[in-house]
Amino acid sequence: MSIAFLPWEHYPSLTAKRIHSIGSLLRTTRDRVVDISDPDEGDSCWSIGCRVYDRTIFKLREASISWDWLRVLQEAQRLRLTFAIGSVPVKLYKGEPDDIPRRTLVRSFSELRQMRLAFEYEGADVNFSIRLAVEADATGRTTSISLVEVNEAGEPTRVYEIPLSAPNVVEMKLPPIDLPAPKLERIKPAAKELEVANDSHISVADGQS
Repeated sequence: MSIAFLPWEHYPSLTAKRIHSIGSLLRTTRDRVVDISDPDEGDSCWSIGCRVYDRTIFKLREASISWDWLRVLQEAQRLRLTFAIGSVPVKLYKGEPDDIPRRTLVRSFSELRQMRLAFEYEGADVNFSIRLAVEADATGRTTSISLVEVNEAGEPTRVYEIPLSAPNVVEMKLPPIDLPAPKLERIKPAAKELEVANDSHISVADGQS
């Protein structure tokens, strides 16, 4: 039986702001796919799930450009998704926190290597894994997202439910804009200004004669 906990007290990389940002991304991605699905045209739970998965990978890669604490890890299998929040590797699955699919429990080489880094940098316990459980209703829309700590036996030990109604805490960093060097141009005086300047010059010359 898992117990509730605050991830950042045990894994410094898993701050509330970062976790909530990831939760918001996952929820928005899934719900947008549901919004554009059309059962009358043949869309099913399977096709929705496939599109959600592909778009989630895409959105995480896209977000990793702006979020310096997020990184999608390189995997041998193209469709296998493992990403790191700070130094902690994470995988996700669709289902309840206490019912983790066996395939999700398998640790890839990338995850094991990243977990060793988490141990070196912040003392994370290498005997545990971190998973994100995404629950959905019959239409496929997100109902809850939980961060789950899993032991070596594949049992969930501690769970943190990400509040879906949390304020928008997404950290977006705009890329720097390279502006071209300014071009300096000599301003030519208007004809009227030249006329005034010439008149002034003549007046001064007359006064000196």
